[in-house]
Amino acid sequence: MVAHILQLKLRLLGNGFKRSTGQLVAVIIGGLYALGMVVLLSGASWATAEQNPFPGQLTIIIGSAVVLGWAVIPPLLTGVDLTLEPARFVHFGIDTKVLAPALVLAGFISVPAVLTFLGLLGASMMWRLDPAVLALALVSAVATAIMAVLVCQYLTIMATALRSKRRFRELTFALLFLLLVSLGPLLSSVFAAAESIADWINPISAVLAYTPLGAFAALPGALATGNMAQLALCAVLGVVYLVGLYLLLVRATGAATVAPPAQQRAATARGLGFFKLLPATPTGAVAARSLTYWFKDPRYALSILMVPMLPLIFWFAGRQSGEYTMMFALGPLIGILMGFAISADVSYDNTAFALHVLTGVSGKADRAGRVMACFAIGIIPLLLAATLPAILSDQLWRLPSDLGLSLAAFLVSLGVSSVVSARYTYAVPLPGENPMKTPPGNGLRVALTQMGTMGFMAVLLIPVIIPAVISWTTQSQVAGFIALGIGLLLGVGMLIGGVHLGGKWFDRRQSELMQAVMINR
Repeated sequence: MVAHILQLKLRLLGNGFKRSTGQLVAVIIGGLYALGMVVLLSGASWATAEQNPFPGQLTIIIGSAVVLGWAVIPPLLTGVDLTLEPARFVHFGIDTKVLAPALVLAGFISVPAVLTFLGLLGASMMWRLDPAVLALALVSAVATAIMAVLVCQYLTIMATALRSKRRFRELTFALLFLLLVSLGPLLSSVFAAAESIADWINPISAVLAYTPLGAFAALPGALATGNMAQLALCAVLGVVYLVGLYLLLVRATGAATVAPPAQQRAATARGLGFFKLLPATPTGAVAARSLTYWFKDPRYALSILMVPMLPLIFWFAGRQSGEYTMMFALGPLIGILMGFAISADVSYDNTAFALHVLTGVSGKADRAGRVMACFAIGIIPLLLAATLPAILSDQLWRLPSDLGLSLAAFLVSLGVSSVVSARYTYAVPLPGENPMKTPPGNGLRVALTQMGTMGFMAVLLIPVIIPAVISWTTQSQVAGFIALGIGLLLGVGMLIGGVHLGGKWFDRRQSELMQAVMINR
Protein backbone atom coordinates (compact mmCIF):
# COMPACT_ATOMS: atom_id res chain seq x y z
CA MET A 1 0.00 0.00 0.00
CA VAL A 2 2.84 2.41 0.85
CA ALA A 3 4.53 1.73 -2.48
CA HIS A 4 1.20 2.14 -4.30
CA ILE A 5 0.58 5.59 -2.75
CA LEU A 6 4.13 6.69 -3.58
CA GLN A 7 3.65 5.56 -7.18
CA LEU A 8 0.38 7.49 -7.25
CA LYS A 9 2.13 10.65 -6.07
CA LEU A 10 4.85 10.24 -8.71
CA ARG A 11 2.22 9.77 -11.41
CA LEU A 12 0.31 12.84 -10.23
CA LEU A 13 3.52 14.86 -10.20
CA GLY A 14 4.32 13.75 -13.74
CA ASN A 15 0.80 14.44 -15.00
CA GLY A 16 1.01 17.94 -13.62
CA PHE A 17 3.64 18.73 -16.24
CA LYS A 18 1.38 17.58 -19.09
CA ARG A 19 -1.44 20.08 -18.76
CA SER A 20 -0.07 22.48 -21.34
CA THR A 21 3.14 23.29 -23.14
CA GLY A 22 3.17 26.78 -21.65
CA GLN A 23 2.89 25.42 -18.12
CA LEU A 24 5.67 22.92 -18.79
CA VAL A 25 7.93 25.69 -20.10
CA ALA A 26 7.10 27.87 -17.07
CA VAL A 27 7.86 25.00 -14.67
CA ILE A 28 11.16 24.27 -16.41
CA ILE A 29 12.19 27.93 -16.31
CA GLY A 30 11.17 28.24 -12.65
CA GLY A 31 12.94 25.01 -11.75
CA LEU A 32 16.13 26.08 -13.51
CA TYR A 33 15.99 29.43 -11.75
CA ALA A 34 15.52 27.78 -8.35
CA LEU A 35 18.26 25.28 -9.13
CA GLY A 36 20.53 28.14 -10.12
CA MET A 37 19.87 29.82 -6.79
CA VAL A 38 20.75 26.56 -5.02
CA VAL A 39 23.99 26.32 -6.97
CA LEU A 40 24.75 29.96 -6.19
CA LEU A 41 24.15 29.37 -2.48
CA SER A 42 26.33 26.28 -2.51
CA GLY A 43 29.10 28.10 -4.34
CA ALA A 44 28.97 31.05 -1.95
CA SER A 45 29.10 28.70 1.05
CA TRP A 46 32.10 26.90 -0.43
CA ALA A 47 33.95 30.09 -1.39
CA THR A 48 33.44 31.88 1.94
CA ALA A 49 34.28 28.90 4.15
CA GLU A 50 37.66 30.34 5.10
CA GLN A 51 36.52 33.93 5.72
CA ASN A 52 33.12 33.26 7.33
CA PRO A 53 33.25 34.59 10.93
CA PHE A 54 29.82 33.24 11.88
CA PRO A 55 29.43 29.76 10.37
CA GLY A 56 27.58 28.28 13.33
CA GLN A 57 25.17 31.18 13.75
CA LEU A 58 24.60 31.45 10.01
CA THR A 59 23.77 27.74 9.76
CA ILE A 60 21.16 28.14 12.51
CA ILE A 61 19.64 31.19 10.84
CA ILE A 62 19.41 29.46 7.45
CA GLY A 63 17.95 26.25 8.88
CA SER A 64 15.42 28.12 11.01
CA ALA A 65 14.35 30.28 8.07
CA VAL A 66 13.76 27.19 5.93
CA VAL A 67 11.64 25.44 8.58
CA LEU A 68 9.70 28.63 9.31
CA GLY A 69 9.09 29.20 5.60
CA TRP A 70 7.69 25.70 5.18
CA ALA A 71 5.54 26.19 8.29
CA VAL A 72 3.97 29.46 7.14
CA ILE A 73 3.99 29.89 3.38
CA PRO A 74 2.58 26.61 1.95
CA PRO A 75 -0.14 25.80 4.52
CA LEU A 76 -1.48 29.28 5.14
CA LEU A 77 -0.46 31.62 2.35
CA THR A 78 -0.12 29.94 -1.03
CA GLY A 79 -1.73 26.59 -0.39
CA VAL A 80 -0.23 23.18 -1.16
CA ASP A 81 -1.07 20.23 -3.34
CA LEU A 82 -4.01 18.64 -1.51
CA THR A 83 -4.45 15.82 -4.00
CA LEU A 84 -3.32 13.29 -1.42
CA GLU A 85 -4.67 14.96 1.70
CA PRO A 86 -5.82 12.45 4.34
CA ALA A 87 -9.51 13.40 4.09
CA ARG A 88 -9.58 12.05 0.52
CA PHE A 89 -8.94 8.53 1.86
CA VAL A 90 -11.88 8.54 4.28
CA HIS A 91 -13.88 6.07 2.13
CA PHE A 92 -11.11 3.49 1.65
CA GLY A 93 -10.76 2.21 5.19
CA ILE A 94 -6.94 2.11 5.09
CA ASP A 95 -5.29 1.51 8.45
CA THR A 96 -3.78 4.68 9.85
CA LYS A 97 -0.54 2.83 10.63
CA VAL A 98 -0.15 2.22 6.90
CA LEU A 99 -1.67 5.40 5.50
CA ALA A 100 0.17 7.89 7.72
CA PRO A 101 3.73 6.75 6.83
CA ALA A 102 2.76 6.57 3.15
CA LEU A 103 1.40 10.12 3.11
CA VAL A 104 4.42 11.37 5.06
CA LEU A 105 6.78 9.86 2.50
CA ALA A 106 4.63 11.17 -0.35
CA GLY A 107 5.09 14.67 1.03
CA PHE A 108 8.77 14.50 0.11
CA ILE A 109 7.97 13.82 -3.55
CA SER A 110 7.74 17.39 -4.81
CA VAL A 111 9.97 19.88 -6.54
CA PRO A 112 10.11 22.30 -3.54
CA ALA A 113 11.09 19.44 -1.19
CA VAL A 114 13.93 18.33 -3.47
CA LEU A 115 15.17 21.91 -3.84
CA THR A 116 15.03 22.34 -0.06
CA PHE A 117 17.19 19.27 0.49
CA LEU A 118 19.69 20.41 -2.15
CA GLY A 119 19.77 23.96 -0.79
CA LEU A 120 20.46 22.90 2.80
CA LEU A 121 23.09 20.40 1.66
CA GLY A 122 24.73 23.13 -0.40
CA ALA A 123 24.73 25.56 2.52
CA SER A 124 26.57 22.92 4.56
CA MET A 125 29.63 23.47 2.34
CA MET A 126 30.66 26.31 4.64
CA TRP A 127 32.02 23.53 6.91
CA ARG A 128 34.19 21.94 4.20
CA LEU A 129 37.46 22.73 6.02
CA ASP A 130 36.67 20.20 8.76
CA PRO A 131 35.59 16.77 7.39
CA ALA A 132 34.01 15.62 10.67
CA VAL A 133 31.98 18.80 11.06
CA LEU A 134 31.04 18.66 7.36
CA ALA A 135 29.70 15.13 7.75
CA LEU A 136 27.60 16.19 10.74
CA ALA A 137 26.45 19.29 8.86
CA LEU A 138 25.19 17.16 5.98
CA VAL A 139 23.27 14.90 8.37
CA SER A 140 21.80 17.88 10.22
CA ALA A 141 20.80 19.47 6.88
CA VAL A 142 18.82 16.35 5.96
CA ALA A 143 17.20 16.30 9.41
CA THR A 144 16.31 20.00 9.12
CA ALA A 145 14.72 19.41 5.71
CA ILE A 146 12.70 16.49 7.10
CA MET A 147 11.57 18.70 10.00
CA ALA A 148 10.48 21.40 7.55
CA VAL A 149 8.40 19.05 5.40
CA LEU A 150 6.79 17.37 8.43
CA VAL A 151 5.87 20.76 9.93
CA CYS A 152 4.28 21.74 6.61
CA GLN A 153 2.28 18.51 6.42
CA TYR A 154 1.03 18.75 10.00
CA LEU A 155 0.01 22.40 9.77
CA THR A 156 -1.64 21.78 6.40
CA ILE A 157 -3.86 19.07 7.91
CA MET A 158 -4.68 21.24 10.91
CA ALA A 159 -5.42 24.27 8.74
CA THR A 160 -7.58 22.41 6.22
CA ALA A 161 -10.62 22.40 8.49
CA LEU A 162 -10.04 26.01 9.50
CA ARG A 163 -9.67 27.10 5.88
CA SER A 164 -13.25 25.97 5.31
CA LYS A 165 -14.26 28.91 7.50
CA ARG A 166 -14.34 32.06 5.47
CA ARG A 167 -13.40 34.45 8.29
CA PHE A 168 -10.32 32.39 9.10
CA ARG A 169 -9.17 32.55 5.48
CA GLU A 170 -9.69 36.29 5.28
CA LEU A 171 -8.00 37.02 8.61
CA THR A 172 -5.08 34.71 7.85
CA PHE A 173 -4.54 36.27 4.45
CA ALA A 174 -4.67 39.81 5.82
CA LEU A 175 -2.29 39.14 8.70
CA LEU A 176 0.23 37.20 6.63
CA PHE A 177 0.15 39.71 3.81
CA LEU A 178 0.75 42.60 6.19
CA LEU A 179 3.53 40.64 7.89
CA LEU A 180 5.28 39.84 4.63
CA VAL A 181 5.01 43.39 3.34
CA SER A 182 6.29 44.91 6.57
CA LEU A 183 8.97 42.28 7.16
CA GLY A 184 11.58 44.04 5.04
CA PRO A 185 11.22 47.46 6.70
CA LEU A 186 11.16 45.90 10.18
CA LEU A 187 14.30 43.86 9.55
CA SER A 188 16.10 46.83 8.02
CA SER A 189 15.29 48.90 11.11
CA VAL A 190 16.59 46.15 13.40
CA PHE A 191 19.79 45.80 11.39
CA ALA A 192 20.28 49.56 11.27
CA ALA A 193 19.90 49.80 15.06
CA ALA A 194 22.61 47.18 15.59
CA GLU A 195 26.18 48.44 15.50
CA SER A 196 27.47 45.20 13.97
CA ILE A 197 26.16 41.93 12.63
CA ALA A 198 27.15 40.21 15.86
CA ASP A 199 24.65 42.38 17.76
CA TRP A 200 21.73 40.56 16.19
CA ILE A 201 22.99 37.27 14.81
CA ASN A 202 24.43 35.99 18.09
CA PRO A 203 21.37 36.42 20.35
CA ILE A 204 18.92 35.30 17.67
CA SER A 205 20.85 32.14 16.82
CA ALA A 206 21.37 31.38 20.52
CA VAL A 207 17.61 31.26 21.04
CA LEU A 208 16.76 29.42 17.80
CA ALA A 209 19.29 26.68 18.58
CA TYR A 210 16.98 25.19 21.21
CA THR A 211 13.74 25.45 19.24
CA PRO A 212 12.30 23.05 16.66
CA LEU A 213 13.39 25.53 14.00
CA GLY A 214 17.14 25.33 14.60
CA ALA A 215 17.89 22.42 16.92
CA PHE A 216 19.42 20.23 14.20
CA ALA A 217 21.08 23.20 12.50
CA ALA A 218 22.95 24.00 15.73
CA LEU A 219 24.84 20.69 15.76
CA PRO A 220 27.72 21.54 13.38
CA GLY A 221 28.52 24.78 15.19
CA ALA A 222 28.51 23.07 18.57
CA LEU A 223 30.91 20.39 17.33
CA ALA A 224 33.19 22.94 15.68
CA THR A 225 33.53 24.95 18.89
CA GLY A 226 33.89 21.84 21.08
CA ASN A 227 30.72 22.61 23.03
CA MET A 228 29.74 18.99 23.68
CA ALA A 229 27.04 19.93 26.18
CA GLN A 230 25.22 22.01 23.61
CA LEU A 231 25.81 19.31 20.98
CA ALA A 232 24.20 16.63 23.14
CA LEU A 233 21.32 18.86 24.27
CA CYS A 234 20.46 20.07 20.75
CA ALA A 235 20.70 16.51 19.38
CA VAL A 236 18.31 15.22 22.04
CA LEU A 237 15.93 18.15 21.54
CA GLY A 238 16.00 17.70 17.77
CA VAL A 239 15.15 14.00 18.02
CA VAL A 240 12.37 14.72 20.53
CA TYR A 241 10.93 17.45 18.32
CA LEU A 242 11.08 15.26 15.23
CA VAL A 243 9.57 12.17 16.86
CA GLY A 244 6.88 14.22 18.58
CA LEU A 245 6.03 15.96 15.33
CA TYR A 246 5.76 12.63 13.51
CA LEU A 247 3.43 11.26 16.19
CA LEU A 248 1.27 14.38 15.99
CA LEU A 249 1.20 14.02 12.22
CA VAL A 250 0.12 10.39 12.43
CA ARG A 251 -2.60 11.31 14.91
CA ALA A 252 -3.83 14.19 12.75
CA THR A 253 -3.85 11.91 9.70
CA GLY A 254 -5.93 9.33 11.52
CA ALA A 255 -8.39 11.96 12.72
CA ALA A 256 -8.71 13.41 9.22
CA THR A 257 -9.58 10.01 7.75
CA VAL A 258 -12.29 9.40 10.36
CA ALA A 259 -13.91 12.75 11.05
CA PRO A 260 -16.24 14.10 8.36
CA PRO A 261 -15.11 17.24 6.56
CA ALA A 262 -16.21 20.53 8.01
CA GLN A 263 -19.37 21.92 6.48
CA GLN A 264 -19.62 25.56 5.53
CA ARG A 265 -22.73 27.43 6.51
CA ALA A 266 -24.34 29.45 3.80
CA ALA A 267 -23.85 33.17 4.14
CA THR A 268 -26.91 35.06 5.34
CA ALA A 269 -27.78 38.36 3.75
CA ARG A 270 -29.20 41.14 5.90
CA GLY A 271 -30.86 44.00 4.12
CA LEU A 272 -30.08 45.24 0.63
CA GLY A 273 -26.64 46.60 1.44
CA PHE A 274 -25.24 48.80 -1.29
CA PHE A 275 -28.22 48.04 -3.51
CA LYS A 276 -30.29 50.25 -1.19
CA LEU A 277 -27.88 53.17 -1.52
CA LEU A 278 -27.34 53.22 -5.29
CA PRO A 279 -29.82 53.98 -8.10
CA ALA A 280 -32.09 51.16 -9.30
CA THR A 281 -30.50 51.13 -12.75
CA PRO A 282 -28.26 48.59 -14.50
CA THR A 283 -25.22 50.76 -13.81
CA GLY A 284 -26.21 51.16 -10.16
CA ALA A 285 -26.82 47.42 -9.77
CA VAL A 286 -23.40 46.56 -11.20
CA ALA A 287 -21.78 49.19 -8.98
CA ALA A 288 -23.57 47.84 -5.89
CA ARG A 289 -22.50 44.28 -6.63
CA SER A 290 -18.92 45.42 -7.27
CA LEU A 291 -18.84 47.36 -4.00
CA THR A 292 -20.04 44.23 -2.22
CA TYR A 293 -17.11 42.36 -3.75
CA TRP A 294 -14.66 45.07 -2.69
CA PHE A 295 -15.77 44.80 0.93
CA LYS A 296 -16.43 41.05 1.23
CA ASP A 297 -14.30 39.22 -1.34
CA PRO A 298 -10.77 38.64 0.04
CA ARG A 299 -9.39 38.47 -3.50
CA TYR A 300 -9.90 42.23 -3.72
CA ALA A 301 -8.14 42.72 -0.39
CA LEU A 302 -4.70 42.84 -2.02
CA SER A 303 -5.44 46.18 -3.67
CA ILE A 304 -6.97 47.61 -0.50
CA LEU A 305 -4.24 46.40 1.84
CA MET A 306 -1.51 47.88 -0.35
CA VAL A 307 -2.93 51.38 0.15
CA PRO A 308 -1.96 51.74 3.84
CA MET A 309 1.17 49.61 3.39
CA LEU A 310 2.80 51.67 0.63
CA PRO A 311 3.24 54.81 2.80
CA LEU A 312 4.73 52.66 5.55
CA ILE A 313 7.20 51.02 3.16
CA PHE A 314 8.22 54.33 1.59
CA TRP A 315 8.57 55.95 5.00
CA PHE A 316 10.87 53.17 6.22
CA ALA A 317 12.92 53.45 3.03
CA GLY A 318 13.20 57.20 3.48
CA ARG A 319 14.17 56.80 7.10
CA GLN A 320 17.06 54.56 6.11
CA SER A 321 18.36 56.87 3.37
CA GLY A 322 17.35 60.19 4.90
CA GLU A 323 15.53 61.10 1.67
CA TYR A 324 11.72 61.01 1.55
CA THR A 325 11.26 61.88 -2.14
CA MET A 326 9.58 58.53 -2.77
CA MET A 327 6.60 59.69 -0.69
CA PHE A 328 5.61 62.03 -3.53
CA ALA A 329 5.14 59.00 -5.81
CA LEU A 330 2.40 57.56 -3.58
CA GLY A 331 -0.46 59.32 -5.36
CA PRO A 332 0.31 58.16 -8.92
CA LEU A 333 1.28 54.69 -7.76
CA ILE A 334 -1.91 54.16 -5.74
CA GLY A 335 -3.94 55.53 -8.64
CA ILE A 336 -2.44 53.04 -11.11
CA LEU A 337 -2.73 50.09 -8.75
CA MET A 338 -6.32 50.81 -7.76
CA GLY A 339 -7.44 51.44 -11.30
CA PHE A 340 -5.66 48.38 -12.63
CA ALA A 341 -7.45 46.22 -10.05
CA ILE A 342 -10.68 46.14 -12.11
CA SER A 343 -8.85 44.64 -15.09
CA ALA A 344 -9.52 41.22 -13.51
CA ASP A 345 -13.15 41.89 -12.57
CA VAL A 346 -14.63 39.60 -15.22
CA SER A 347 -12.26 36.80 -14.22
CA TYR A 348 -13.16 37.28 -10.55
CA ASP A 349 -16.89 37.05 -11.39
CA ASN A 350 -16.43 33.43 -12.44
CA THR A 351 -19.82 31.78 -13.01
CA ALA A 352 -21.61 34.86 -11.62
CA PHE A 353 -20.73 36.56 -14.90
CA ALA A 354 -23.68 34.65 -16.34
CA LEU A 355 -25.93 37.19 -14.57
CA HIS A 356 -24.62 39.91 -16.87
CA VAL A 357 -25.14 37.76 -19.94
CA LEU A 358 -28.62 36.43 -19.11
CA THR A 359 -30.09 39.73 -17.88
CA GLY A 360 -28.88 41.64 -20.94
CA VAL A 361 -26.83 44.24 -19.09
CA SER A 362 -25.29 46.55 -21.68
CA GLY A 363 -21.53 46.79 -21.93
CA LYS A 364 -21.61 50.50 -21.13
CA ALA A 365 -23.58 49.88 -17.91
CA ASP A 366 -21.26 47.04 -16.92
CA ARG A 367 -18.10 49.09 -17.50
CA ALA A 368 -19.51 52.19 -15.82
CA GLY A 369 -20.75 50.28 -12.78
CA ARG A 370 -17.40 48.65 -12.12
CA VAL A 371 -15.64 52.00 -12.56
CA MET A 372 -18.03 53.68 -10.10
CA ALA A 373 -17.32 51.08 -7.43
CA CYS A 374 -13.54 51.31 -7.78
CA PHE A 375 -13.69 55.12 -7.91
CA ALA A 376 -15.71 55.24 -4.69
CA ILE A 377 -13.21 53.00 -2.95
CA GLY A 378 -10.05 54.67 -4.22
CA ILE A 379 -10.71 58.40 -4.49
CA ILE A 380 -10.25 59.34 -0.82
CA PRO A 381 -6.97 57.38 -0.32
CA LEU A 382 -5.77 58.81 -3.64
CA LEU A 383 -6.46 62.43 -2.62
CA LEU A 384 -4.74 61.90 0.73
CA ALA A 385 -1.70 60.30 -0.91
CA ALA A 386 -1.50 63.10 -3.49
CA THR A 387 -1.76 66.01 -1.06
CA LEU A 388 -0.39 64.99 2.35
CA PRO A 389 3.30 64.60 1.33
CA ALA A 390 3.39 68.16 -0.03
CA ILE A 391 1.49 69.56 2.96
CA LEU A 392 3.57 67.76 5.59
CA SER A 393 6.84 68.76 3.89
CA ASP A 394 5.68 72.40 3.57
CA GLN A 395 6.03 72.31 -0.23
CA LEU A 396 2.58 73.57 -1.13
CA TRP A 397 3.76 74.58 -4.60
CA ARG A 398 3.79 70.84 -5.44
CA LEU A 399 0.07 70.35 -4.80
CA PRO A 400 -1.25 71.10 -8.31
CA SER A 401 1.25 68.89 -10.14
CA ASP A 402 1.02 66.03 -7.65
CA LEU A 403 -2.76 66.15 -7.68
CA GLY A 404 -2.91 66.36 -11.47
CA LEU A 405 -0.60 63.39 -12.05
CA SER A 406 -2.34 61.28 -9.39
CA LEU A 407 -5.85 61.93 -10.72
CA ALA A 408 -4.69 61.34 -14.28
CA ALA A 409 -3.07 58.05 -13.31
CA PHE A 410 -6.23 56.88 -11.56
CA LEU A 411 -8.66 57.91 -14.30
CA VAL A 412 -6.48 56.68 -17.16
CA SER A 413 -5.94 53.39 -15.34
CA LEU A 414 -9.71 52.97 -14.91
CA GLY A 415 -10.30 53.70 -18.59
CA VAL A 416 -7.62 51.34 -19.86
CA SER A 417 -8.71 48.58 -17.46
CA SER A 418 -12.30 48.95 -18.69
CA VAL A 419 -11.09 48.12 -22.19
CA VAL A 420 -8.60 45.41 -21.22
CA SER A 421 -11.03 43.45 -19.02
CA ALA A 422 -13.51 43.33 -21.93
CA ARG A 423 -10.90 41.74 -24.16
CA TYR A 424 -8.59 39.62 -21.98
CA THR A 425 -9.32 37.23 -19.14
CA TYR A 426 -6.91 35.03 -17.25
CA ALA A 427 -6.88 32.42 -14.52
CA VAL A 428 -7.42 33.83 -11.03
CA PRO A 429 -8.15 32.16 -7.66
CA LEU A 430 -11.69 30.86 -7.63
CA PRO A 431 -14.27 32.29 -5.18
CA GLY A 432 -13.52 30.95 -1.73
CA GLU A 433 -9.95 29.95 -2.55
CA ASN A 434 -6.79 31.39 -1.08
CA PRO A 435 -6.33 34.89 -2.62
CA MET A 436 -2.59 34.28 -2.95
CA LYS A 437 -2.99 30.98 -4.79
CA THR A 438 -1.37 30.95 -8.22
CA PRO A 439 -3.60 29.06 -10.66
CA PRO A 440 -1.72 26.80 -13.06
CA GLY A 441 -1.56 27.57 -16.72
CA ASN A 442 -1.19 30.80 -18.64
CA GLY A 443 1.36 32.56 -16.45
CA LEU A 444 3.28 33.96 -19.43
CA ARG A 445 0.10 35.34 -20.99
CA VAL A 446 -0.92 36.99 -17.72
CA ALA A 447 2.51 38.57 -17.28
CA LEU A 448 2.60 39.88 -20.85
CA THR A 449 -0.94 41.27 -20.61
CA GLN A 450 -0.23 43.06 -17.35
CA MET A 451 3.12 44.42 -18.55
CA GLY A 452 1.57 45.64 -21.80
CA THR A 453 -1.29 47.31 -19.94
CA MET A 454 1.03 49.07 -17.50
CA GLY A 455 3.31 50.20 -20.32
CA PHE A 456 0.38 51.59 -22.29
CA MET A 457 -0.77 53.53 -19.22
CA ALA A 458 2.70 55.03 -18.80
CA VAL A 459 2.73 56.19 -22.44
CA LEU A 460 -0.70 57.80 -22.09
CA LEU A 461 0.47 59.74 -19.02
CA ILE A 462 3.39 61.41 -20.85
CA PRO A 463 1.42 64.64 -21.57
CA VAL A 464 0.90 65.04 -17.81
CA ILE A 465 4.33 63.86 -16.74
CA ILE A 466 6.15 66.52 -18.81
CA PRO A 467 4.60 69.63 -17.15
CA ALA A 468 4.69 67.89 -13.77
CA VAL A 469 8.46 67.33 -14.09
CA ILE A 470 8.90 70.95 -15.17
CA SER A 471 6.95 72.05 -12.09
CA TRP A 472 9.10 69.90 -9.79
CA THR A 473 12.42 71.03 -11.23
CA THR A 474 11.55 74.75 -11.38
CA GLN A 475 9.14 74.88 -8.43
CA SER A 476 6.65 76.53 -10.77
CA GLN A 477 3.02 76.55 -9.71
CA VAL A 478 2.02 77.63 -13.23
CA ALA A 479 3.43 74.41 -14.68
CA GLY A 480 1.76 72.56 -11.84
CA PHE A 481 -1.67 73.95 -12.72
CA ILE A 482 -1.02 73.09 -16.37
CA ALA A 483 -0.30 69.51 -15.29
CA LEU A 484 -3.50 69.55 -13.22
CA GLY A 485 -5.59 70.80 -16.12
CA ILE A 486 -4.10 68.38 -18.64
CA GLY A 487 -4.41 65.56 -16.13
CA LEU A 488 -8.12 66.19 -15.57
CA LEU A 489 -8.88 66.56 -19.27
CA LEU A 490 -6.82 63.53 -20.25
CA GLY A 491 -8.10 61.41 -17.38
CA VAL A 492 -11.77 62.19 -17.90
CA GLY A 493 -11.41 61.75 -21.66
CA MET A 494 -9.64 58.40 -21.32
CA LEU A 495 -12.17 57.24 -18.75
CA ILE A 496 -15.17 58.10 -20.94
CA GLY A 497 -13.46 56.65 -23.99
CA GLY A 498 -12.47 53.50 -22.12
CA VAL A 499 -15.99 52.91 -20.82
CA HIS A 500 -17.43 53.52 -24.31
CA LEU A 501 -14.92 51.30 -26.17
CA GLY A 502 -14.89 48.65 -23.46
CA GLY A 503 -18.69 48.61 -23.51
CA LYS A 504 -18.71 47.97 -27.26
CA TRP A 505 -16.20 45.13 -26.94
CA PHE A 506 -18.21 43.76 -24.03
CA ASP A 507 -21.41 43.70 -26.09
CA ARG A 508 -19.69 41.90 -28.96
CA ARG A 509 -17.77 39.42 -26.84
CA GLN A 510 -20.17 38.39 -24.05
CA SER A 511 -20.30 34.78 -25.18
CA GLU A 512 -16.51 34.62 -25.63
CA LEU A 513 -15.98 36.18 -22.21
CA MET A 514 -18.33 33.66 -20.60
CA GLN A 515 -16.53 30.80 -22.31
CA ALA A 516 -13.13 32.17 -21.25
CA VAL A 517 -14.26 32.53 -17.64
CA MET A 518 -15.42 28.92 -17.56
CA ILE A 519 -12.13 27.71 -19.07
CA ASN A 520 -10.15 29.69 -16.48
CA ARG A 521 -11.81 27.86 -13.59
